[in-house]
Amino acid sequence: MKLYSFSQWVFIFYIYCFLGWLWESAYVSIKEKHLVNRGFLKGPLLPIYGSGALCVLIVTIPFRDSIPLMCLSGMAAATVLEYVTGAVMEKLFHVRYWDYSDKFMNLNGHICLGSTLCWGVMTVLVVDVLQVYVEKMVLYFDKGIIEAAVLIITPFVTADAVTSFRAAIRLRDVLLQWERVSEEMQKLAERKQELEAAIAERKSEMENVFTERKQELGQAVDMRKMEMETTVGGWKQELENAVKNVGERANETLSTSAREVSNRIAAISELPGKIAVLQELTEKLTAVQEKAARLAGENELLQRMSAKSIRGLLKRNPRAVSFMNKEAFDNVKKTVSERDKTKSNTKEK
Repeated sequence: MKLYSFSQWVFIFYIYCFLGWLWESAYVSIKEKHLVNRGFLKGPLLPIYGSGALCVLIVTIPFRDSIPLMCLSGMAAATVLEYVTGAVMEKLFHVRYWDYSDKFMNLNGHICLGSTLCWGVMTVLVVDVLQVYVEKMVLYFDKGIIEAAVLIITPFVTADAVTSFRAAIRLRDVLLQWERVSEEMQKLAERKQELEAAIAERKSEMENVFTERKQELGQAVDMRKMEMETTVGGWKQELENAVKNVGERANETLSTSAREVSNRIAAISELPGKIAVLQELTEKLTAVQEKAARLAGENELLQRMSAKSIRGLLKRNPRAVSFMNKEAFDNVKKTVSERDKTKSNTKEK
């Protein structure tokens, strides 16, 4: 392999990014049964393949005379690159854009035996076959032309990378927001149940207290009434002999009755305080419901603001998964899918 200039290396990188995009898009389109513009970027480039190709070309330089060693070195280097890239992207974006969790002998879903063996085959293919033609094409053109091509392509690739990075960050923010809202909604739902139970309990207590006090007061009045009637009857018989004593007994009886009635009225007077507690609980319940509605509105707004870029990113990565925010990611994918179906149905009408 000849020594290349920096611009030639960059141009070779773009070539393998494009070839990787062709391979991945064709493979995924066949599996999904419809055309898929595969990759993290919007444009027809897959950086993981370009990086893998450069890594293989550089690492295998000392082993070009031995195909087994060349295959093993390229396989090891590309596998490490794939694992590190996948792990860093998942840590940063909370989404796994390729996942081998269901594959034989996988490591944290980022690499597996099958992908490692595939990298070994691609190492031989790249070094002994593809690079021969790529090198001829790159060396065929004057270095000035290659530099001009790189200067033209790089700004577009950079802009695409920045846009896609921002879309991935927005998706991560939506996932985190969705989970935060879900947790808040769950807490609010539990608080709502507690408040409703407390309100029902207070109402029941008030009804019971009111009923008891009403019954007690009625019984006391009836009892005092009967006593008064009995007392009055006795007064009539004893009126001539004990006018003074009757007056004292009447005053004592009336005083006792007044105290009993006063106690019952005092018990009933406690009801306004219980009513105030009930009103306070109702106000808290209303505040909980308003907060839940506000959180739902904030989440919907964030999704609408990020919908277009996130939808494109998910379309380009139909097999993407998230283990860090699984429920939120599944809900986002479902929402995007439903909106696409709605738009499709609207256009057909």
